[in-house]
Formats: sequence, structure tokens, C-alpha cells
Amino acid sequence: MSQKFALYEDLKVCENMRLYAGIYGLNDKEIKSRTDEILEQLDFQNERNTLVKALPLGWKQKLAFSISIIHQPEIVFLDEPTGGVDPAARRQFWELIYQTTDKGITVFVTTHYMDEAEYCNRICILVDGKIVALDSPKQLKETYSAQNIDEVFRLLARKAIRN
Repeated sequence: MSQKFALYEDLKVCENMRLYAGIYGLNDKEIKSRTDEILEQLDFQNERNTLVKALPLGWKQKLAFSISIIHQPEIVFLDEPTGGVDPAARRQFWELIYQTTDKGITVFVTTHYMDEAEYCNRICILVDGKIVALDSPKQLKETYSAQNIDEVFRLLARKAIRN
């Protein structure tokens, strides 16, 4: 799922779901079943026939994520999925991520929100394009004697070489 919103805004919610599910190779029965399941999970039943452009940004992002996993892949990459959305929508988005991982789908998230990074099982911090830390949030905080991941990040980022 790209950082830039990638659904078709001039299509309805259900039309986007059908389109992408078809691209991912689902048959008609699976498309109907997964569409109904996602609409219920998101509490979007009343939005089925709404044009995507009419949805608030947070709703669009949750829909885009749900569509990116409609075919139940083994792994999904999310590029700054909560950028620009309000705090309540960010929290709801992370609940969707947890539900997804509970289904056995591996989720990789890039984020510039260090508080969000703490929601992850493992964190990889890059400085100057190189991995400088890779571990659980708890272990990283212990290793760097930090109160939170933002503190760890700032400590490591200070070692960046600026040309």
C-alpha cells in the first residue's frame, strides 16, 4: 500500500473492492464474501455505494489497506499509511493492522511517527541508508537506556554523516 492514496476516487467503494479483488485473482464468490466481510469490519455497510472521493482521508486509508489485503497475502508493505490522518483514525488503523497480523499476514510499516513504531514487534532504524538498529521496541529502549523509541531514534540519528 503506497503512501499516496491509490484507489480510484471516481469509483464507488464496492467497485474499487471488486476491481482490485479481480486483479488479485479472486473469483466472484470470494469477491462477494470478502467485500461483505471488509465492509462489516470497517462498519462501511452504508458506504458500499459511496464514491471514494466523498470519504474522509482516514476512511480512505482504512479502505485502501483493507483492499490491499483482500486476497489475504502472506506479506503486505505499508508506506507511511497514517500520514495526514487524525489521531483517532491512526489508532483505528493500527487496530486493523493488529487484526491483520492475527490472521497470519506479516505487515511491514514505514513511519516517521516514532510513537507508532512502538506498536510494532520489531523495529529497524536506518541512518545514512544503513541499518543501525534492529530489535523489539523493549530491547531497543533497554540497549540505548531510553524512555521511548523517539529517544532511541534521536540518539542514533545524531550519528548521521551530513555532506
